[in-house]
Amino acid sequence: MLKDEFFTIREELVSENSKVYRLALNVSHPVFSAHFAGNPVMPGACITQMIKELTTGSSGHNLFISAVKNMKFLHVINPLEHPEISVKLTNTPQEDGSLSVSALITDGDTIFSKAIVVLKPV
Repeated sequence: MLKDEFFTIREELVSENSKVYRLALNVSHPVFSAHFAGNPVMPGACITQMIKELTTGSSGHNLFISAVKNMKFLHVINPLEHPEISVKLTNTPQEDGSLSVSALITDGDTIFSKAIVVLKPV
């Protein structure tokens, strides 16, 4: 839904129990002109959807958002100031078959958001 139009994956790094994606944001996407013209800010719903799409792509399963356990917005993501961001995802399988995904969204030393999202197979 957002991948390849709202953001593109520039790089994917895999470690033992996490993945880090370097993403390029499309500042000309209509979401940014609507939220907000002249001062674009990435909506929280797009951050959540981005986490879901990246996890779905790496898991090979169709997943849906079951719960957002925690979502902290520490700095706004303005694509004019930060045209690329990093998203670190750490997946923890749960007994019920869902995934608890811990996400950290950054650019350099700037932490934009931290989240814990629960995704379940469709």
